[in-house]
Amino acid sequence: MTADVALQSISQSFGTFRALDNIDLSFGAGEFVVLLGPSGCGKSTLLFILGGFLSPSRGTVKIGGRDMDGVAPRNRPTTTMFQDYALFPHMTLRDNVGFGLRMKGMGRAARNAKADDMLDLVGLCDKAGRKPHELSGGQRQRVALARALAVDPDVLLLDEPLGALDLKLRRQMQDELKTIQRKVGTTFVHVTHDQEEAMAIADRIVVMNHGKVEDFGVPEDIYLRPKTLFTANFMGDINRIPAELVSAQARVVHGVRPENVGLKGDIALGPARLESAAFFGTYHRCHFRSADDRSTPYVAHLALGDLPAVDAIVPLFASHVVALRETA
Repeated sequence: MTADVALQSISQSFGTFRALDNIDLSFGAGEFVVLLGPSGCGKSTLLFILGGFLSPSRGTVKIGGRDMDGVAPRNRPTTTMFQDYALFPHMTLRDNVGFGLRMKGMGRAARNAKADDMLDLVGLCDKAGRKPHELSGGQRQRVALARALAVDPDVLLLDEPLGALDLKLRRQMQDELKTIQRKVGTTFVHVTHDQEEAMAIADRIVVMNHGKVEDFGVPEDIYLRPKTLFTANFMGDINRIPAELVSAQARVVHGVRPENVGLKGDIALGPARLESAAFFGTYHRCHFRSADDRSTPYVAHLALGDLPAVDAIVPLFASHVVALRETA
């Protein structure tokens, strides 16, 4: 099963602190949605409201068109997967995965068969009789995912589930998580502060800041066409372009990503001095400063054959400039 999700005018206050401020969002059934933002932005609070662990100060949560007001977590069509996995150390993987089914009253034979199917889905069926301590971190993460999916939730809520893994394993698990989500078709709502992770797995990304939604869209739009200066900065480096070079519009900031600053382009930034450069494998990360106005810095990712000498003054250009609002 899968379901759509609607959040209508959701606000959450803790004393005088407003953690969420009038959130309006809707997710389609079967979507992989990522809540992205810095620590304290409200993304986990929003996830806990979806799961029923918190009641909003104001607003309505609907899952599959059903109002969740007053519905306890155990009665919601959701399952939450936390970062620590919370596997039972004394149980086999099969029993861990089947635990939720056991709580729902399913008989041993049926739940073992379902647990084996879920372990097969995550590539661990051959280890069904092992204990969690016999597994690697990535394997334990897969068991936790299998357990969460075994109860057939309409919506799976994931609270930074990959945060405890090292970089290489985290990237591997991002690919596997996306593949599994596509196979089962369940609506996933995933919290992370990792921008690369969000872009790797999401159908759509919700960028949050100070309890508000700064941006919401497909990864390509969030990165290439961010709506606000905060989103642009949070998703990576952004160079601010002097307004007179592109437009006289007031109250709008113009920006360009480092990969779109170089020795040719649509908009002339003027002569710039190369202050430093670092080798990043497929490009050089370069720090320039305008030769006309030394207060204006630029970061550029130059192709390996385009690197000038340090202290050289070269004409600098920009392409794919975006107009950004200061705030949401």
